[in-house]
Amino acid sequence: MEGEGPPESLIDYAAGLAASQEAHLSVALGVLDIVVRSAFTAGLQQLVESFNREQREKAQSFADQLTSRLNASGVVSDIEVALGPYASVAPRFVQLARLADVAILEPNNQAFSLREGLLEEVLCESGRPVILVPKNWSRRAGARRILVAWDGGAKSARAIGDALSLLEAAQEVEIVSVSGDVNPTKRLDGAEIAPHLARHCRSVTVTPLSSSEGGDIPASLAAHARLTGADLMVMGAYGRAKISELLLGGVTRSMILEPPIPVFMSY
Repeated sequence: MEGEGPPESLIDYAAGLAASQEAHLSVALGVLDIVVRSAFTAGLQQLVESFNREQREKAQSFADQLTSRLNASGVVSDIEVALGPYASVAPRFVQLARLADVAILEPNNQAFSLREGLLEEVLCESGRPVILVPKNWSRRAGARRILVAWDGGAKSARAIGDALSLLEAAQEVEIVSVSGDVNPTKRLDGAEIAPHLARHCRSVTVTPLSSSEGGDIPASLAAHARLTGADLMVMGAYGRAKISELLLGGVTRSMILEPPIPVFMSY
């Protein structure tokens, strides 16, 4: 938790999605303590302890206010405030994500930050999908029109399975395949997965896209998502080696840093 708490867009989206699905909403607030070493002076240590105490009090006050707000809106919820250094808060977030259907998180626009590390741990270690909500997202939570970013890989297939209840409820599902993947094990175009989704969904279409100039697949997906007015994008995370994306960039990294619309992601 930073500043005054999570962005309003994240809270509104999570509460709206829970209400639309008649689901229970579990909220986790993380407060990362500053840890001082014995080499620091006693005066500085007292200052840090005072700061940590103030942050904890703010988090508890925010949790109390959020509980009242959710109760008033009719959303059944519980809130846990996870306190301590990153080494204890991050594993707790992973544990809590394992107890849910999906973890709803804010994206991170600062590469290699603690917030990004937390997001990565939940995504890759919890065994649960995540939804990343853009910071300034103002549209109500929903999945009327869903884009499925399909690359024929195992992670994409897992994402479709994880998101199936949302896909079944959507009015329109559009499968988008972007050319440019050279991996021969993933050369399945959208037309091949379409019959499977058609057995579950109301309306399924397939759109092949060419990557934008320079082979920028994330830019092509983002532009198409905005153009079509999609409510949600479903995709697999780290379709190629994670270390490769960390070093060279890729679709997952781009969506973690700056998703164009809410992104449902499975690892």
